[in-house]
Amino acid sequence: MPSSLPAKSALALCAAGMALHAYTGVFKASADAGAIAFLVGLWIWSCAPYGACVLLVRWRRPVWGGGAAAASLAADLFMHYSVFIAPKGSTAALGLLFMPLWNLLIIGPAGALVFGLISWAWGRRSGGLRR
Repeated sequence: MPSSLPAKSALALCAAGMALHAYTGVFKASADAGAIAFLVGLWIWSCAPYGACVLLVRWRRPVWGGGAAAASLAADLFMHYSVFIAPKGSTAALGLLFMPLWNLLIIGPAGALVFGLISWAWGRRSGGLRR
């Protein structure tokens, strides 16, 4: 696994996202014995976008992985805020189920593209980050 600064930063963002979802499952959910399996499944589903980011880092695209992880973490933090801190309706919690899909299909790839383009422009200008 690469040990460059972009790779370490991307992995740290992934760890932060996974920790946010673990916090949500452990401290914010009221779980009885039957809900434990659901919460474990929700945690795995919620961490899927970060798993994709780890794969990008492993495939030697740490800047793309960092961009996807940063965008996904920002979206997850917004969803956490809109569900637990300032909910606007009774269906706000449904965002916790659908946000991983949005992160996998739209938000993560958009963040990867933005960070990739910034890295490419930076590299052309000053010989900076190559990937």
